[in-house]
Amino acid sequence: MIMNVTFSTLAILLTAAVILHVTEEFLVPGGFVDWYAQLMPPKTEKKNNTGFLVWINTLMMFVCALALYFGNTGLGYSFWYFNASIAAANACFHLWGVLKLKAYSPGVVTGFLLYIPLFVIGTLQLVGTGLFPLHKAIVAIAIGIGYHVFSVIRQAK
Repeated sequence: MIMNVTFSTLAILLTAAVILHVTEEFLVPGGFVDWYAQLMPPKTEKKNNTGFLVWINTLMMFVCALALYFGNTGLGYSFWYFNASIAAANACFHLWGVLKLKAYSPGVVTGFLLYIPLFVIGTLQLVGTGLFPLHKAIVAIAIGIGYHVFSVIRQAK
């Protein structure tokens, strides 16, 4: 049985999840920036990713706003699904880091409790009912994974 959730509800829930996730990343003592520096030590001493992390999280919240703005339309579905795919890949990135460092990652809790279930429910709802085409879903998932792979490669330089 597919859980029937309105798109407006999905869009609001993803927005709330992103806000909670960013809160967990940046307000937990030690924070994501320090954890990330342990996971992916910068090659240069002066490298600081805080500006990039603020920028990318702001962009993610903006895309949530676009999904809310465009609502129950093809464009709204696209913004939501691409953002949810990146979020789900981000949850997997956090888990990978936890396993690698054997230490809590700020963001892993909200990633797994919120991002993954929302992505699954959204996929069942949007792709399962034909509102969002499967080929676009595959591209969105590839971009979500690719972004995180690129980030790891970029940080290693």
